[in-house]
Amino acid sequence: MENRYTEALARLLPRQTATIQSHVLDDGQQVWIRRTGKTIPAWHYRILGGIARLLELDALRPVPNFGGQTALDTEQRRLRQLAAQGVAVPPLLAALPGGIMFGHLGSHSLLAELENGGSPLQTWQDGLAAITAVHAGQAYLSQAFIRNMVRLEDGGIGFIDFEDDPGEFLTLPMCQSRDWFCYLQSTALWLDRRGVLAQAAGCWRQHAAALPPEQRAQIRTAARHIAPLRRLRSRKWGSDTLRLARMAELLGGTDT
Repeated sequence: MENRYTEALARLLPRQTATIQSHVLDDGQQVWIRRTGKTIPAWHYRILGGIARLLELDALRPVPNFGGQTALDTEQRRLRQLAAQGVAVPPLLAALPGGIMFGHLGSHSLLAELENGGSPLQTWQDGLAAITAVHAGQAYLSQAFIRNMVRLEDGGIGFIDFEDDPGEFLTLPMCQSRDWFCYLQSTALWLDRRGVLAQAAGCWRQHAAALPPEQRAQIRTAARHIAPLRRLRSRKWGSDTLRLARMAELLGGTDT
């Protein structure tokens, strides 16, 4: 890490009030600074853990994000680790107690592309392929929601947000299954709204057939538990329930 970034972080960090904020350095380079945030109450994770146990989904056990310096240390480690594994993540530029600085990966959100782009199914398949490539390198993400995926200038896809590390609590196959659950849950509703959910379900069937047995078993368990939600369509159920309902449709024909 270069001294100029450390000096810039030391200058900008005391002025920043937001947990994460974009800055433009004197040379015009856009960077991001994340400072220590609030600690997440442990009881929150106990409740979510109980739900995961009830549904028999170990891969969905909540991964604690304790906030504060611990979260910053985790993000530093994960950014270095993933970059070494060839994953497109923001470059870590500087770190000081209370804050880190990393580069700007891109401004084109894959979520916005799925919501408004001209080829929603292709966008979704690109995300699928990007996560597959991460897993092929024996790596895993943290929060593989589509909102944390960025279209790069070369057409590839990068990933952001690594304040927690599932690998501290879950096996590699569980971490990778978790990535799929995050991606499918965060995209199914938009696939339905764009009119391509049935086509995506066919693509997923082919993809799932090639997954390792442990991941297929986790996905089969999830599909079984949420299958009754498929019929739910009314907005009265709320967006979270409808996301699961459309995910149930997306997983419905998976041969696991």
